[in-house]
Amino acid sequence: MLLMNNLCKVFQSADIQTHALREVNLDVAEGDFVSVTGPSGSGKTTFLNIAGLLESYSSGKFLLDGQDVGALSDSARSRLRNEKIGFIFQGFNLIPDLNLYDNVDVPLRYRGFNAKARKQRIENQLERVGLASRMKHFPAQLSGGQQQRVAIARALATDPRFLLADEPTGNLDSEMARGVMELLEDINRQGTTIIMVTHDDELAQRASRFIQIKDGRVSETPSQMKRAIA
Repeated sequence: MLLMNNLCKVFQSADIQTHALREVNLDVAEGDFVSVTGPSGSGKTTFLNIAGLLESYSSGKFLLDGQDVGALSDSARSRLRNEKIGFIFQGFNLIPDLNLYDNVDVPLRYRGFNAKARKQRIENQLERVGLASRMKHFPAQLSGGQQQRVAIARALATDPRFLLADEPTGNLDSEMARGVMELLEDINRQGTTIIMVTHDDELAQRASRFIQIKDGRVSETPSQMKRAIA
């Protein structure tokens, strides 16, 4: 579903080259739940941006759902991103002046769904995250954990092939973080592929695959070792 071969990313500034990613080889299959950890500046954000088609890479090969990303035009990349990928951010990124219903509606309007299809998708996803009864509330009326659930509903509304989650529990206390993680695990069990960047080792080890990035290099902890660590 997501295949990177010898993928590199180099930032050029004046006479200085910064190697953000070095020869990344990664194969993510449909239904995987991959956690990504690493120290600040290790390349996690660059990796996630490239995986989400928000940033280009310098060399190597990247296939997303069988398509060679490097061969696509900017408009084709944008279309692929909108059709295949859902994003969940640490800061929720909800629009404060819109209620929950309208927040989830935003990407659906962008994709051109008709009113009937949008209504069904919005109600289904808010029900899925346990907030159907609050669809007319505004973000400020919710807890942090509830706001992140709305953000997850918004990401799922377009029925993406996989989710990219950037520190989805970073702004939450431990109890709320566990609740969001349980929701993501349930979504994954229903078949959605998830790649999650996190600084929380306890949450990272709950994923089916545990990836570490250090100095731009990717390594994977074998599942049996991950269970021993946990």
